[in-house]
Amino acid sequence: MSGPELDRLLSDPTRLAVMSVLSAAEWCEFAYLRDEVALSDSALSKQLTTLRKDGYIEQQRTYSGRIPKTTVRATDHGLRCLRAHAQALRAIVDRAGTPLHEGS
Repeated sequence: MSGPELDRLLSDPTRLAVMSVLSAAEWCEFAYLRDEVALSDSALSKQLTTLRKDGYIEQQRTYSGRIPKTTVRATDHGLRCLRAHAQALRAIVDRAGTPLHEGS
């Protein structure tokens, strides 16, 4: 297949969902992201670690008094990978919608 290829990290539906939410926000609070993708704190943390190691996201931890607040954002690299992955998915769907034989 010519054109963009599927991204190995974003082939995981959970990481794709995380990046989709992050693509619509400058910075996103951990709790909001957790709720949007319907994950536990530990499951989301694991996915974020994977995405951070490959440069798809950045995280910031600040404190309001003694209460930690974690925010996350997609990097430019992560957004480019998401767009390329989406293009590859569209190409697959478009190809699948083309009948091979008339009357099939």
